[in-house]
Amino acid sequence: MKKTLIILALLGLLASYLVPMFMKASENTEAPFAFGFKDNLAIKYGQVVNVPIVVSGDVKELTVTLNGKVLQKFNHPKEKLSLSIDSKNHQIGAYELELQGLDVQGQFFTEIRNVRILSDIKPERWNLEIVQRFPHNQTSFTQGLAFSGDQLYEGTGDPGENGSTFVGKIDLKSGEIGEKIGLDASHFGEGITILGDELFQLTWMNRKCLVYNKNTLKSTRVLSYTTEGWGICTDGKLLYMSDGSERIYVRNPKNFQIIKTIEVYTNEMAVTRLNELEYVNGLIYANIWTSNEVAVIDPLTGKVIALIDATNLVNEGKGNGEVLNGIAYHPSTEKLYMTGKFWPALFEVKVRKK
Repeated sequence: MKKTLIILALLGLLASYLVPMFMKASENTEAPFAFGFKDNLAIKYGQVVNVPIVVSGDVKELTVTLNGKVLQKFNHPKEKLSLSIDSKNHQIGAYELELQGLDVQGQFFTEIRNVRILSDIKPERWNLEIVQRFPHNQTSFTQGLAFSGDQLYEGTGDPGENGSTFVGKIDLKSGEIGEKIGLDASHFGEGITILGDELFQLTWMNRKCLVYNKNTLKSTRVLSYTTEGWGICTDGKLLYMSDGSERIYVRNPKNFQIIKTIEVYTNEMAVTRLNELEYVNGLIYANIWTSNEVAVIDPLTGKVIALIDATNLVNEGKGNGEVLNGIAYHPSTEKLYMTGKFWPALFEVKVRKK
C-alpha cells in the first residue's frame, strides 16, 4: 500500500512538472497565419487599403474582424490572402483589426493590429480678434461658460479642494457673481451647458452630472456616467460631453445614455485633452487643455475643421491665471466670449479665418 502511495505521489509530481511544460509549449507555438505587415495602420478617410495575410500552416478556419465586427471568413485558406478595407464604410477613429483562426488540430490562434482612420481634411488655421475686454473674477477656476438669453452662467472647479466649486449667474459687464450654488470639497466641478430650463454641470471624478433649474439654481436631479467629466455643450436637442480623451459622447438629455461616440481627429492624429465645449453654428468649439488652441469640430464626423490660435488672448488676459478655458456663444447676438482659469479678464472675440 505504501509503495502504491509512493508511486502515485511520484506520478503526481511528474504530472505537475509535465503539464506546465506542455502548456508552455502550446503557448509558444507560432500561429499558422499572420498579417503581412508588422506595424499598425494609419489611413485617411476615403482610402481603400488592401490588408495582406500570410498563411504558413494548415488552417481550418480564419476570421477577420474590425472592432469585433466580422469583415470576412475563410475556410482552409491557402498561403497568401488579401482583404480590402474601404474606410468610407467606417467612422474616423481607432480600431482593432484581428485575425482569429483554428488550425486542423483545433488549436485557436489570434493576432491583432491597431488601425486608425484619420480625417481627410487638413485643419485650417484661424485667429482671434479681441473686440471687448470685461472684468472676470480672479478666484474663479473657470470650467464652463454658457448663455441663456442674455444671462451668462459660469461653472468652476476646485483645485485647492476647499469647496470652491460653484455654478452661478455672472454679470457680463462687471464680472460680479450673482446668485450661485456651491458644492462641497468632495466635488470638483467641470463643464456646464443649458438646455431648456435645465442647467447641466459635470463633475470631474464623481461621475455625476448635476442638473439644476436654470432660474432658481435648485437641484432637480442627478445623472450618472462612467468616465471622467470634462466639457459639455448642446445643439438644442442633444448633449455632447468630453472626458479628456479624443472622444465626445453624444447623450440623451433625459437619461444621459450614450447615443453614439465621436472620435476627434485631424489628418495626422487624434486630438486629445478636449476640455470645455461650446456649440457654435453647427460646429463644436473645444478648448484643448494646457494649450492656446481651440479645436473646431464637425459633430457629425469628428473631423477637425480648423484650429484657432488664441495666443494673443492668453497674452492679453491671462495675468497670473492659468490655462485658457471657457467658451460661451450668444446665439441672438452671434457674439463669442472666452476666458481662462483664474483670469482677471473675459473677452468678446471674433474668429478670423485665413
